[in-house]
Amino acid sequence: MNYYQEQLQNNLPEIEKYLTSVLLEETNIEITSFETISSEAFLEKMVKEDIFILTRDENTETDLICILDKDWFAILSSIMLGVDESSFNEVTKDLLMKFSSELSTTLSKKLKEDGQEFDLRELEVLTLKQLEDKLGHTEYFFGMMEVEGLADDKIKAASVFGNPQAQVVAEEEPEEEVEEEPAKDEFTPSDSEELEKAGAKEEVISGRYIEFEDFEQTTPAIKNGDGNSMDLLKDVEMDVSVELGRIELPLGKVLQLSKGSVIELEKLAGEPVDILVNGQRIAHGEVVVVDEHFGVRISNLITTRQRLAKLS
Repeated sequence: MNYYQEQLQNNLPEIEKYLTSVLLEETNIEITSFETISSEAFLEKMVKEDIFILTRDENTETDLICILDKDWFAILSSIMLGVDESSFNEVTKDLLMKFSSELSTTLSKKLKEDGQEFDLRELEVLTLKQLEDKLGHTEYFFGMMEVEGLADDKIKAASVFGNPQAQVVAEEEPEEEVEEEPAKDEFTPSDSEELEKAGAKEEVISGRYIEFEDFEQTTPAIKNGDGNSMDLLKDVEMDVSVELGRIELPLGKVLQLSKGSVIELEKLAGEPVDILVNGQRIAHGEVVVVDEHFGVRISNLITTRQRLAKLS
């Protein structure tokens, strides 16, 4: 068994444990294939909708890449934010960065306990086009995985490790030949005699070097904040609504509605009402009165599987 395949297999329980704690669903991961492929074959195997989380172990100079397909956008946004995002944008990019950073920290801690030291470069979330320019190997170990438990269908992911023996060697740029400037004509005594005959006078110009003082930086440098980008999302306003019930009526009956008309809903009396966030149903509850205001007491949350079933 390949060293990296063995490492991946040994760390699957820790990855499953992390996914279960974050996504609130018991997950099982199975390695379906593990192969050695060239960097060209690796890129051809991918599709442009895939997203790549890249880091590099500086100790072994090895690329470490996690590949997630577009189904993960909907899964993470639905579970972690309560909204459905099925495309790669700033929201899903921040989610993937937070998700992968926490997973990386979890795995690094376990590997350190096992006596293995890693010096990982900062994570990058990249598209396929961006990844092409950052690959550091000509050969990779490619492990395809299936994650079961997040939806009705198995979700695919992959772990890719660069072969330390197949590093990309940077080509040395040829040195540019510097053309020598033609030598300037030297001033000879005969030139001086000709100038005197022409009535020209020699003018002596004196000069001195001027030293400039170093300018001190008076304005402190602006530093980038270290805050978690996910914290920015906590102030995003979400539209929370409670739906008592629904019914479809033909246009003729709608036109007949007047003051005092009673519309009979499909939901029966006593049934729990639906609680929606940004139009997405997330829970059920019962109507209560709080200080002369209507309220709703949550009776049960819709499970992750039920939420994801709507996305398929």
